[in-house]
Order: sequence, then structure tokens, then C-alpha cells
Amino acid sequence: MKFDRDGDRLVIAGATRTPIGQAGKSLTEYDSFQLGDMVLAEIIKRTGVDRNKVDGLIAGEIGQSSKAPNVARVMAVKADLKLEGSAVTVANNCVSGYEAINEAARRILLGENDVVAVIGQESMTNYGYYLNNAKRVAKTASLDKLKQNWNEIPGMEEVTIVDAVVEGLTDPVRDAMMIDTAEVVAQKLGLDKATLDKYAHGSYKKAYEALEGGKYDPYLMPVKHSKGVLDKDEYIMSKKGFVEKPDRFEKAGAIFEHPEMGGMKKFYDRYGKYIGKSYSDGVQGAVSLFNACPQSDGAGGCIVTTESKAKELGLTPQAYIKGWGNYGVDPVIMGLGIAYAMKKALENTGLKWDDIGNFEIHEAFAATALGSMVVVRDEFGYDLVARLEKGDVNPHGGTLALGHPLGATGLRVLINQIMGLNASGARYSMGSICAGGGVGGSLILEKFG
Repeated sequence: MKFDRDGDRLVIAGATRTPIGQAGKSLTEYDSFQLGDMVLAEIIKRTGVDRNKVDGLIAGEIGQSSKAPNVARVMAVKADLKLEGSAVTVANNCVSGYEAINEAARRILLGENDVVAVIGQESMTNYGYYLNNAKRVAKTASLDKLKQNWNEIPGMEEVTIVDAVVEGLTDPVRDAMMIDTAEVVAQKLGLDKATLDKYAHGSYKKAYEALEGGKYDPYLMPVKHSKGVLDKDEYIMSKKGFVEKPDRFEKAGAIFEHPEMGGMKKFYDRYGKYIGKSYSDGVQGAVSLFNACPQSDGAGGCIVTTESKAKELGLTPQAYIKGWGNYGVDPVIMGLGIAYAMKKALENTGLKWDDIGNFEIHEAFAATALGSMVVVRDEFGYDLVARLEKGDVNPHGGTLALGHPLGATGLRVLINQIMGLNASGARYSMGSICAGGGVGGSLILEKFG
């Protein structure tokens, strides 16, 4: 595949993000597009790019609000970007941020655009509840009728109240919640809870120390809110006790062992064919609240353009885009898409595993992140687990600690890749993200200069 425009290479500039807020906490007052607006304004301010030279905006988001249909266009107009420019919103579940980068790159490669702003955003706090089937019932067929008849509505038994977060995190084909898929991977690969807790503690510790050490500061923009200012990622900064006392991870029980979940036998009855083995007495669950990522709010962004155009506009590139790869697996093992997407990206770029000096692996769950590394080792013959132990994987922490604002995670991972290149002196950084439905996406950056 070709990833340059007639020899003119693609570059990233101005990569910036908000601190990631915990759902329901500091950033709750902001809709996703408001967070995106802030990031876009900050990128323009930091880079000094002429707004009239930005001829496209691609936004990645999963739970797009009806308040801002085609949020990319809404943000572009609000930011006074050139009105004739293109604006497109993409949704590829948790790969949406990466997909926005890829889409911007494709448009530049095709000659449709020259300078594209990319925003990834999500406010899981502001996902709505909705009344399913309400418009099928005469008494609730319009908003006015619903308000008028709310207290006594015949036919209300046909109307269900749906939490869009819960529904959105459930694969509709396999009827599997994302947390189910993590336990399937853990059971399939024999990853026990102690191993996953140890991995999670490593992520917490690296992220906490990097934030405290100011390593994220060049890429973070503080966000004012009604109770103060959020200037660091909220979840991990509240988990100092877990960093200092890793035994706290042990106290959180495995989710599918809880009685209300039906126990591990029920889990195997449902997913045994995907796990590849049958239930036996003594089987223990592995996924817990603290080796799974938190729900989050946040946004990030960057500018994608060519090297020559960056020079013309006075932009300082942070990295080259070397290439990318996407690959799909069964939705029930969605997390393992990370491994196969990385392999695809290497094939697309002609690179080898050993060419990659820094890896940034999305940690929706410790099971899926570590599980993907195990697949790379056992199926592809490359010991990525050893690279983790060496410190080449997620050296500044990952999603488990920093948070997962869905559509913004691709931009967060991108920033960690840039950090990894600068900190390690590596030439190439490869990131990879899994997503509901089994989609995996991988992006390779090359050090600029």
C-alpha cells in the first residue's frame, strides 16, 4: 500500500487532548462536541495554523448526539474553518479515533484535502436513556402526548427504557457485553485473575508516575468546570492507593463469579464454544472491576497534512504516518483484534516486529491487552510479552489507568505513541485498538526528522 502523496509524506502536528474525566464526575457538564470544540480551539492556538487553510475536519465518535448532527460539520463551522471545506463524522466503535486519522489521511492521499483537523471525542456521561417502541403506542406517539399522558399510559408495558451505554457496549449479533468478551479471552488463553491484576497494577503505576512526573503536560490542556479545573486524568489520580498497595486489586472479586451473574458454569454454558473448552469444577473468573477500564469523558485531536504543506504553513510535525492496518475477528473475542491488526499494519508497511521500538496497546481490559500479546507470541512467533516486560509496551500507562472515552481513545493512543517515540529514541511506534464487533485497528508512526 502507498502511504505518501507522490513522495510527499503524511505528518501529524498539534496533537493535544483534554485530561480524561471519569463518567459522572468533573467533565459531566460538557457534551462531547463541547469537549471537541475546546480541543480544536486549542490545536489552532498552539499550532498557529491559518483557519482558512484547514480544508477538512474528520471527527470520530460513537454516541453522537442529536444536538449536533454530523458533529464534524458543527465543530468546523463554530471554529470558523473555511465553509467550503469537507466535514465528516466516522463511527467505528472504539477504533473511531484511529479511523478519523485514517480517513483524513486517505482524503489527503487522494488529493481531496490538504490540511485536515482530526477530533476524537466522547461523553459517556451524556449518553441518554431512551424509550424503545414509544412511537408505536398511540398515547406516546409524540413528545407532547408522552408528556401529557406520562402518569397513566395504556400500553406502557410495550415501552422499555433503554440505557444507551449498556446497549451500545453489547454486541447485537452475539448478544455479548464487552466485559463478557474479556472473560472469554481470559478463559480461552488461560489468563488468571492474579496475572490480570498484576498487569493492571503495572498500567496504574506507569500512568500515575508519568502524570506526576509531568510527562503528559505538553499534550494536555486543562479544562475548567463548575467545581474547579481538571488538569490530569481523573481516574488514575484518585487511585494512588492502588499504585502503592497492589494487594487492593486482589480484593475485587471476579465479576462472573458473583451470584447475580450466575457463576462460571452459566458463563461456560453460554460461551463455551468460543472459549474452546468445557466447564470444570474449580474454574475461576478472571475479569474484575479494576482490571477493566473505567467509563470516561474526554476529547483529543491533531492536524494531518503533508510534510511540504506543514513546512509551508509553519507547522511543526510531531511524527510521520508510516501506515495502518485493520482486521476483524469474531465479536466474542473482539479484544484479540489488536494482535491481527498489528500484523496487518506490518504487512501493509513492509516492516518487521523488531523494527518497532515502542508499542501502545489499548487496554479496554487487561485480558484483551495481555491476551493480544500472547497471541502475537504464540501464533505469530514474536515475543511481545517479553517486550512488555522489557518496558517497550505502554511505558506511560494505558487505558486501564487513563480511562477510555471511546471515540477519543485513538487520539489518546496516538499521543502516547508520540510520547513513546520521543522518550525512547525509537524510530517506529505501533499502536493498536480493539473495538466492539471484533474490529481491530493499528497505526504506525515514524519519528520525524
